[in-house]
Amino acid sequence: MSIVIRPLSPFGAEIIGFDPENENALDASTQQLLIDAWIQHGILLFRNALHSEEAHLRLSRLFGEPQPSAVKRINDESNPYLMTLRQKAGDDAGQTFALFNVDGQERTGWLGWHWDQSFMPEIVRGALLRMIEPARVDGRTGFIDAAAAYERLPEETRQRIEGLEVVYHFTGAQENNRFGFPKSLRVVREAEGRDQLQDQFKRDFPPVVHPLVITQRETGRKILKLSPMHAQYILGMENAEGDALLTELADHLVDPRHAYFHTWQTDDAIVWDNWRVIHCATGVPLDVDRYGQRTTIMGDYKLGRYLDPEQQRATARFDD
Repeated sequence: MSIVIRPLSPFGAEIIGFDPENENALDASTQQLLIDAWIQHGILLFRNALHSEEAHLRLSRLFGEPQPSAVKRINDESNPYLMTLRQKAGDDAGQTFALFNVDGQERTGWLGWHWDQSFMPEIVRGALLRMIEPARVDGRTGFIDAAAAYERLPEETRQRIEGLEVVYHFTGAQENNRFGFPKSLRVVREAEGRDQLQDQFKRDFPPVVHPLVITQRETGRKILKLSPMHAQYILGMENAEGDALLTELADHLVDPRHAYFHTWQTDDAIVWDNWRVIHCATGVPLDVDRYGQRTTIMGDYKLGRYLDPEQQRATARFDD
């Protein structure tokens, strides 16, 4: 098997010549080649490569053990390790419980920039998304390299943010996210019970704290570890000063000039490094179908904690 790694622009890589449907394709050297490419590029695209749930799970395990999503309602009923992401024509609820207007366009399934599970003390390692039924209009997924974003920061800013921490709390109502989200974002129509569900999530996921800068252990590169979604404030900093800094950093991070936006084709798959890459979904018009499945890859990130020391101590006792 001859595998070609073709760089994408502005970052990432497409894997050509590898068939994940072939159970015998994942020999030790191929596995190491793909893992090394993932670490180097941040996202890997497998074009028209996954045609079954079995191959999806097999490819996921190459990068780590799958785990169910913390938000259980989107896990597949028949297999909790698969997350169902579906927008049905005419369904204003979609996966986000709202129909949004973004920059003058109505969208369901729209998601702002984020890294997965920033509202949890442990962050998943990555995710693998395959598109079973791509949208005929829009429905793209965007990715930004937060390591490159850190390197674009002025040296003065790098020194200023070293050692700072950000408090995150679940913000399911996306229009309430204040940093790095479009100023034009508004809700056109809410689904019944949306507010109650958001209140439940806030109770289920207490506030957590994560460092603003982390180091990629394999390369030593620094990463601007900011999730615009769910970010609340900088710990220990006055609100006005902290909010101004988060606004500056988030606007720098989500600059679309440095994003890779993927236009999906049937059976495309992308795996991304959730410790390094933020992502978003552009959503689809209300009369458009889109159907994908995703696996979440377990990680051993141990840099986060609950904001409430009692909650943290209780969790530590439970883990022991």
